[in-house]
Amino acid sequence: MQQLETLGAIAQLTPIERVREVAAQHALNADQQCLLAQEVVDALTVAGFARYFVPREQGGQPGTFADLSHRVMTLAKACPSAAWYAVIQAVAGRMAAYLPVKAQREIWGNSQDVRISASFRSTGKVEAVEGGWRLTGTWHYLSGIDFANWALLCIEVDDGEQLFAAIPADTWEVLDNWQTLGMRGTGSRSINLDGIIVPAHMTFARADLLRGCSRHAQGLQYQASPIAADAQLFLACGLGAAWHCLEQWRDSLPAEASDETAMAYASAESALKACDLLLHNSCQAIDQGKLPPLQIGRCARDAAFAAQLLLDAVNRIFRLSGAQAHYSSNLIQKSWRDVQTLTSHIALRPDFNFISYTRHVLANRS
Repeated sequence: MQQLETLGAIAQLTPIERVREVAAQHALNADQQCLLAQEVVDALTVAGFARYFVPREQGGQPGTFADLSHRVMTLAKACPSAAWYAVIQAVAGRMAAYLPVKAQREIWGNSQDVRISASFRSTGKVEAVEGGWRLTGTWHYLSGIDFANWALLCIEVDDGEQLFAAIPADTWEVLDNWQTLGMRGTGSRSINLDGIIVPAHMTFARADLLRGCSRHAQGLQYQASPIAADAQLFLACGLGAAWHCLEQWRDSLPAEASDETAMAYASAESALKACDLLLHNSCQAIDQGKLPPLQIGRCARDAAFAAQLLLDAVNRIFRLSGAQAHYSSNLIQKSWRDVQTLTSHIALRPDFNFISYTRHVLANRS
């Protein structure tokens, strides 16, 4: 009876509220199984993440980065892996809008709720053939690949140019190799390809994506460089996980906490509030349209700085939580593991983003 009442209550929620509740129920299982539950994936699809950036020309109603980041952070408080998968669904859909119109129709011709995974490094073998390319070998880190209808793979062709190639789900073999410290539920497995042929019209230039220059979709959403934009969405995942960690810790503390604990709590909360502001400011700028290179670098820099702030906060919370946090069932430990893995992503790494930003500043002094 209680289970039926719970299901009935969930049914009355909005799609984003429902997916948060469903994701929360399955979060620990996703961590143990290294894979999201089908119920979570279905709820994410109903909530509109896969269709979030589908072009209007293909029947979509693309949204803003500010709204998406808010949804992602809300979801990440329940399950960071589900939030990451939601980001990849939205990001990969936006990437597919860079494909020629013929390819877009092939992907979205029957539905806008098409689940797409993506691999951002060219690691397999690419051979030119008449009208396209033959792909063989292994591509890595495809979040949610078990549920994907399509995948976008970075490939490097003979002249050194990098492209993204769209391939359908019946062309790959999934490798069960995602056993990690954190973000286990993303199921970011590898795939093997055995000489599949990709027609030229199912590809687009990686350089166009980095510049925010879609030739086949209209709208401000397709003018954003992923260097700036994707970093904010990944940050939103980490920020949601960090807020959840802080809340779990707060609820475990006695009313008369030690001075060290009180200082750490206030410091962590302030750090996360600062991250909120950095995320909000960057998303507002990105939603205005195409940014100059310096501002792209600044947005990426701020995301990396915020990621370091929240990582430091979560590390301190974990240290002060004592022996209880080392049990695998402890939610603070799970948040700590997820944040370690999430903030190691290149989009959020200070070494890469700080150096890139500073070199750009110094090279463009007036």
